[in-house]
Amino acid sequence: MRLLFFLLVIAVAFAELPSREVNKGNKAAQSGQTDQAQYHYVKALENHADTSTVMYNLGNAMYDAGEFERAMKIYSGAIDSTRTPEQLERAYYNMGNASFQAQKFDEAIASYIEALRNDPNDDDAKQNLELALRMKKKSEEQQQQQTQDQNKQDQQDKQDKQQDPQNQDQQKQDEQQEQQKDQQQQQQGDSSQTQQGQQQQPQQMSKEEAEQLLNALLQDEQNTLEQVRKAKVAQRKKRAKDW
Repeated sequence: MRLLFFLLVIAVAFAELPSREVNKGNKAAQSGQTDQAQYHYVKALENHADTSTVMYNLGNAMYDAGEFERAMKIYSGAIDSTRTPEQLERAYYNMGNASFQAQKFDEAIASYIEALRNDPNDDDAKQNLELALRMKKKSEEQQQQQTQDQNKQDQQDKQDKQQDPQNQDQQKQDEQQEQQKDQQQQQQGDSSQTQQGQQQQPQQMSKEEAEQLLNALLQDEQNTLEQVRKAKVAQRKKRAKDW
């Protein structure tokens, strides 16, 4: 009997272990300690707690932590192990909310529809379904607009690339014309210098012309010396007067 009683106590202890982990997880979730809540819920699952309830609570903890895509997977696991319409409605509804927050509007719409199938009177599911439908339409319009903008940009880039060779050819033509103009101006300048050089070349003088030029230079020099002498005398007289 003692052995039987001992085995019975052990069995009861093991049976209470998952519920203790679930209770700890619930308390942590209520206090906002989502990491601790997830830890205790996982421990409860390891100890073979009720899968549907713990998975549902674990999904809620992940949702509160902002881990929406992970919450979607956990809610899916809760749905697989749930059989009552009430539990299915809540699991589908929460999975719809998680999908909506993750901006997966198709999954959200499907989840809200399943929630309404299990509870057609769920007004929250109806409102969220309408909102998800509007957000899906808006998202599709934005994607369509982005696609159109991208196509326009691609078309503009293509046109720019096609115009670039034309611009390059025009630029080359302009450069060639400018070079030809510079060459013409340089040739004209060389021709002018040649003509001036030819004009500036002295003509040959005869012997008589040379003697006449020499006599003129000597006479100019004598006149210049006479003017200088007179100027010096004038300066001396002027200076003597100042004394």
